[in-house]
Amino acid sequence: MDFEQEKIQRVYSWHKGKKQGPFKIDIELHRRCNLRCLSCSRRQDKKYDYINEFSKSIELPLEKWLSAVKDAAFLGVREWHVAGGGDPPLLRQITFPVLKEIKKFNMYGILTTNGTNLSYADLEFLVKIGWDRIHFSIDGANAKTHDYLRQTKGCFDKTINAVRNLNKIKKKYKTNKPMLNINFVLSKKNYTQLPGLVKLARKLNVEYIFAEPLIIYSEHGSRLKMDEKDLKLFGKYLQNAIKLSKKYKIDSNFTSIQSNLDSDLIKYSSSMDKVVKKDMKYYENKNEPFLELPCYDPWFHMTIKADGRVISCDVSSDNAENIKNKSLKEIWYGSYFNTLRRNMLQKKIPEYCRQCNPSHTTQRRWLKDMIVKGHDFKKYQ
Repeated sequence: MDFEQEKIQRVYSWHKGKKQGPFKIDIELHRRCNLRCLSCSRRQDKKYDYINEFSKSIELPLEKWLSAVKDAAFLGVREWHVAGGGDPPLLRQITFPVLKEIKKFNMYGILTTNGTNLSYADLEFLVKIGWDRIHFSIDGANAKTHDYLRQTKGCFDKTINAVRNLNKIKKKYKTNKPMLNINFVLSKKNYTQLPGLVKLARKLNVEYIFAEPLIIYSEHGSRLKMDEKDLKLFGKYLQNAIKLSKKYKIDSNFTSIQSNLDSDLIKYSSSMDKVVKKDMKYYENKNEPFLELPCYDPWFHMTIKADGRVISCDVSSDNAENIKNKSLKEIWYGSYFNTLRRNMLQKKIPEYCRQCNPSHTTQRRWLKDMIVKGHDFKKYQ
């Protein structure tokens, strides 16, 4: 079965009364970072100036994380995204053993990193264990823009060097893994550089570009938010980037059905509840209640935070339950997730959904579109 089809199958099976294990887990192993990105969600934390030290006080031991990976494998988890509120490789004594354990159980692994803390040996390790995908966060087509947005001089060159080293190592071992991605946060400061980013991706043998509209977490972020004038000008840069992507055969989320760079998603990127409500309204007359739900995450996805809290998504502010005292199975089929599922069925939208990633909206639209176009769900019933 196709990877994406299996995810949809699990969601739809829940809808028909058949419980399913989680398909994907996002994991935040710690909250330490060596950069001070202007757009970062960490900036909304009152502890921002000492968050690296605070992270040390809440981090879980390696044994707990390895146990969680094993629990997930037996629950049928297929995909992991290792990212969170810091740069994972910065705490290598935890991160790399966890990555190895994920691959030990043959689960698909994605790592998001700023790329400045990956040594040659780290990259070789990732190639050797068969790690599937690395997302390098790059917010500019040149050092001047990227270093400004990341508030760290020289970080662009370090990231580019890590990408080039990875390409050398992949060539050495004659492998296509890990797949190379660029993550790009679209803002007032860099939207004109999207075509240049595509050109950079070609030079670096990048296979996929993921661009996400900026979400406001702080005053710094609000100053980077694109206004109406920017939105009008952005169209020509987007079209140029699309043409270049197709020319160079580089996949991206802005050239596919899951494009999240239309003007509404950029404009409402920090008030996504408005977009969710609009989408729900659109599907009211489709004679399928399943299409009207505001979110499907509670039926296929969980996020584990650095302190062990397990919530439905990375923007949730719920206290929820914790892997310190419960197994993943107990949590997934327990009161927190069951309550959240009931609320979604009743079309209740949590307040924190305002800061939902636009890409989550486009993924929901894609899933609903498959249903409308007659995707065969009968075989899942």
